[in-house]
Amino acid sequence: MSAVELDARVLDDPFTVALRGPQAGLARTVGRISTFLSDVSVFYGHPRETTAQDYTDLAELGGPGNTVSLRDRRTPLPESGFTSVATFDLVQYRGDAVTPAADPELVELTVDDVPEMTSLVELTEPGPFLPRTIEMGTYLGYREPSTGRLLAMAGQRLHLPGWREISAVCTHPDARGRGLARRLVAAVAQATVDAGDAPFLHTTADNPARGLYEKMGFTLTSEVSLEILRVE
Repeated sequence: MSAVELDARVLDDPFTVALRGPQAGLARTVGRISTFLSDVSVFYGHPRETTAQDYTDLAELGGPGNTVSLRDRRTPLPESGFTSVATFDLVQYRGDAVTPAADPELVELTVDDVPEMTSLVELTEPGPFLPRTIEMGTYLGYREPSTGRLLAMAGQRLHLPGWREISAVCTHPDARGRGLARRLVAAVAQATVDAGDAPFLHTTADNPARGLYEKMGFTLTSEVSLEILRVE
């Protein structure tokens, strides 16, 4: 798929597009606010210009004591109802110029692998990975040939029209420096292209992996804030 055929406008609000479109079956919605099922993913889709009613709906979806997220918020928070927990610089790259590459040494991971995948994520902290996150797309892993231990993985998270997000890229400390992340990203990109889509990804502004992504041909599309709020 060439860049000319792609509609990059959907990347401007990827959470809303995914939740209201290809992944609506994994979503909960109240008014103009949507979020994934609580055991699938943590992200919320919302208008940039949020109203008082939107914040009421956001609190209803999140529930008291739980956290919610706002991407690229353009209007003030209400004076009460939410407590700020953290703010990240969320960086987005498009990967339609990346060279995909299948890799026969990688294996497709299944629901039976989720406990081991979760342990690897908890050790390496690439971002949220919940019990049903694997339902969002294809996940590939590299297992140590001698022991079968899962040493690295990556997969697909958000699905937009024409695009699939590469996510959960992580490598066990024992296996770093062996090029596994590059191989996994290229292989997930291949699975994405084979399905007729183009890859994109998110990371944080301070992630050293940005250098790898840029060398692979990913190009920067946006850098916005991602706020984590606790519902009072």
